[in-house]
Amino acid sequence: MPPKTERVISFSDRSWVRREYQQFCGRYELDETSGLYFDSDTPSAHRKLISRNFLELPRPLREAALYLGLTVSTTSNRCTVSGNQSAVYGDWERQDNRIMPHLEMSASSLSSALSLPHLVHECCHLFWAVQSKAAKLAYIDQMVALVERFGADDFVEVTGYAQDYFEEWRKLINADGYAIATRRNRALEKWAMESFCESVAKICCPSYKQDEARQTDELLQERLRIMREEFNFDPARRLAAA
Repeated sequence: MPPKTERVISFSDRSWVRREYQQFCGRYELDETSGLYFDSDTPSAHRKLISRNFLELPRPLREAALYLGLTVSTTSNRCTVSGNQSAVYGDWERQDNRIMPHLEMSASSLSSALSLPHLVHECCHLFWAVQSKAAKLAYIDQMVALVERFGADDFVEVTGYAQDYFEEWRKLINADGYAIATRRNRALEKWAMESFCESVAKICCPSYKQDEARQTDELLQERLRIMREEFNFDPARRLAAA
């Protein structure tokens, strides 16, 4: 059966929609080239750019996005509703298509330098969401082992964005108390997830944040090995898998 060319999403469909996100309900139209559903008001140029970039993503990222029924919109503002250059929203407590994700890309994110790596990053969140808990825990264990190997005091993340999440977790490593332990575990998972997204973006788009001049080639190679082991995922083969 061919896919519907239009979807109408209501508040009852998206459990994560709060007042400030109500614009992410409404009518979406199928882009037959990419399989994505775009907000009906999305400019044609934005649809073409995002659709073209989407087809350059590693196949597993595209499959996760299409399986979850990702919808897309853009804004002429310099940041998204959540205050970022790009953002993907959803019910992250689920693993199935009830996540009902939506991608918002701002004018900043739609630049020639950022549109592809930002799309990679956001779709990595969807890929992460559908992985098993066991696989994610195994990946996180190996991430922690890498920190121990490289040394926490000298650990350099692949981007400054990922570094901020690492430092948040690191501040809680030796803190005591039940409440602190809960915060520490959340910070660890958040760092692992965000650094995964940034690492894949760097692997797919080596020029991404190159101006930060971080020496992370060895770290990226180790992360690539872990992605292959725990997720059976190799973003370095994206062209061959297209």
